[in-house]
Amino acid sequence: MNILSALFLILTEALHEGLRAAGHNLAAEIAEMVHLAGIALVFFAAVNGRIPGRLQVQGMNLLKILIAYFLFRFAIFDTAWNLVAGQNWDFYGTVKLYDRTMTALGSWGWMLKGIAGFWGTAWLLNYRHQAE
Repeated sequence: MNILSALFLILTEALHEGLRAAGHNLAAEIAEMVHLAGIALVFFAAVNGRIPGRLQVQGMNLLKILIAYFLFRFAIFDTAWNLVAGQNWDFYGTVKLYDRTMTALGSWGWMLKGIAGFWGTAWLLNYRHQAE
């Protein structure tokens, strides 16, 4: 469930930002509304006790889930945004520090994204070594 939630949040965010960049404002507003509704549902589920109040979710530390989400987002967001916005899938701009850094890293940046994606996916799927 963690991986599906992360995919939903990341892809709906990339969808509405990419549609806006491509000039499809109405579609971007609808996608943003779906994205914010998903965030609101998670918030209301937590407030109403549907998510445990302590920092453990299904035996997994909440901080670990958040780190896994950001690793997974780092791995897939740029490519999804580029595709929706009509850019080349591997495009980076020249204005932001992040874009300039990723361009300078070249294939090393893509390797970092691959590692982050693998690591984030593993944690979101709750794979871990069981010491016996």
